[in-house]
Amino acid sequence: MKLLKSFIALIVVIVIGIFVYFFVYKTEELRKIREAEARQLIRFDLDHINSFTFARPESSIVFERGIGRIWNITAPIKSEAEKEELQNIFESLDESKILYTADEKPDNLEIYGLEKPEYYLAMKYDISDPDTLFLGNSTPDGNMNYVKFASEDRILAINRQLTDKMKWPVRSYRSRTILNIVASDITGLEIIGEDNDKIIMANNGTTWVMQHPWKLNGDDKNMQDLAESISKTAKTALLEEKTDELSQYGLDNPSLVFNVSLKYGMPEKMILVGKKWDIGNRQLYAAKQFDQDLIFAFESSLVTKLTRKTEWFIDKNPMKFNIEGINKITLETGNNSITFVKDAQRNWSVVSPIDKNLEFETINKILSCTFYVLIYDLFVYEPTEKDIVIAGLDNPNIKIAIYENDNMVDQIFFGNTFTTDETNTYFRTSKSPIIYITRASINSDINEILSEVFGV
Repeated sequence: MKLLKSFIALIVVIVIGIFVYFFVYKTEELRKIREAEARQLIRFDLDHINSFTFARPESSIVFERGIGRIWNITAPIKSEAEKEELQNIFESLDESKILYTADEKPDNLEIYGLEKPEYYLAMKYDISDPDTLFLGNSTPDGNMNYVKFASEDRILAINRQLTDKMKWPVRSYRSRTILNIVASDITGLEIIGEDNDKIIMANNGTTWVMQHPWKLNGDDKNMQDLAESISKTAKTALLEEKTDELSQYGLDNPSLVFNVSLKYGMPEKMILVGKKWDIGNRQLYAAKQFDQDLIFAFESSLVTKLTRKTEWFIDKNPMKFNIEGINKITLETGNNSITFVKDAQRNWSVVSPIDKNLEFETINKILSCTFYVLIYDLFVYEPTEKDIVIAGLDNPNIKIAIYENDNMVDQIFFGNTFTTDETNTYFRTSKSPIIYITRASINSDINEILSEVFGV
């Protein structure tokens, strides 16, 4: 009997708990949510705004959403909008609270400055009807503004965080950088120089590749640095908001044009670069975005990178193999043919033409001539027999073959050496006909290897 009473008491406690949770706690929670929603000025998903206008008596500003992450100013000038400032506007919209309702059904809008308001925010959405927020007078204490939506009668009072931004000049909302993008969104770059020379680079999602003038792997480090520079280079000075007289800035016949391709279906962007422009003791370049109005100037450092010689954009190391997997190397030079092998303990030795243990420093010199050899210049992309003879690669001075488990991985050939300001050596690999030039100390490294092997 006692057990039954205890069980009934437990059931009663559980029922009371459920009642309290659903009819008291949850009711109070829902009441607070409704109150918060009732005080929210804007009650929609801000991501669904596709355009809005700050209407002002002197000059209205029209913002339109582009594709991807881009917003544009389409009036009074055409310019990309500064994403940080727009984010601040969206946050102001999202965070603006109705501090109180001044009048539910006003008979006289004039006393609130809402009969013929000079300022208003007109919004268009993807999934709902457009609406307009009219801005009236300040409240008597000066800390708030009266506002009214076109879609309802109420006069509301809100703080000035949003309404002050509506009065900012258009320059406050223009993009601060030459292109309003982030580096990671760049998928391609086309650079056209004065002589119509062209470099085309593309990012396949993993690495950069040159598509023109050669089909070669790109230099990922250099390209990442260039992409950062393109995304972060600032508009140092505004030269003119809008003009049809582009010749004064050298933009009728640009000295440099670069096109940037972007992710997410965002449209390609083109920058025209004109004359050098001296402001104070700074040397800048005049420029404009092809489909925008602003004529601006920016620092020369970006132009320096964009106009580097073509080899700057390509991978400087033509030999690709796994050092750890290499267990045999052959070196041919003059009358010498030397074979190096690595044993199970990872020690290297010469096995032909003599048998001799080696310091790893000697193998490092061989690796510096192969795995670490750097391209300084490209002699010819598709060499003729004459080119091969000029480079001395019809009968190479040095041949080095790399093996993994007796399978040849790659071979490198060094030809003639010539001197300009520094010593240059022609070379190519077995996997490509291209003849490159290196400034590595090939001959001195090989001489040291021979000295170590033969004890000369």
